[in-house]
Amino acid sequence: GRAGLALCVISAGANKESEVAAKMASVTGLDLPMGSGRISKNGFALIGTAPGQWLAVAESKEARALPAMLGVALKGLATVVDLSDGKAVLRISGLRARDTLAKGCSLDLHPRVFKPGSAATTLVALIDCVIWQVDETPTYDLAVPTSYAESFWSWLTASAAEYGYTVK
Repeated sequence: GRAGLALCVISAGANKESEVAAKMASVTGLDLPMGSGRISKNGFALIGTAPGQWLAVAESKEARALPAMLGVALKGLATVVDLSDGKAVLRISGLRARDTLAKGCSLDLHPRVFKPGSAATTLVALIDCVIWQVDETPTYDLAVPTSYAESFWSWLTASAAEYGYTVK
């Protein structure tokens, strides 16, 4: 898993999406993705997971303060729930990453359909997962419930075995 990440879910209140988007733009400098998708800047990413809902992922030391700051900034507009301990994020990268994921994921990961900036909430190996593509390599990050991380890892290593893999 990727250590040291902060994750939180932002859920806009009823009819508050545009206000949340405006506040997020002023606080983070990022335009919220409307619908599924991922945008990132300076170690901070926003991923659309459902209408009016986003997963925020922070990887720099400064960005790790964002969940608490967002809770304050979005008070009255959205709820912010810290998932840093509730989700494990695994990164899968390389020429056979797509093939490995296809063994347990029904999404069409073909580069014409799912590309850098694409994101989706889906089942992978029957485990709830938020998946997003980071780059063209292809590199994918997958956020799974911490309680299922060990099972997910077992599936992943078995699925990647025929291609060979390196753990970093």
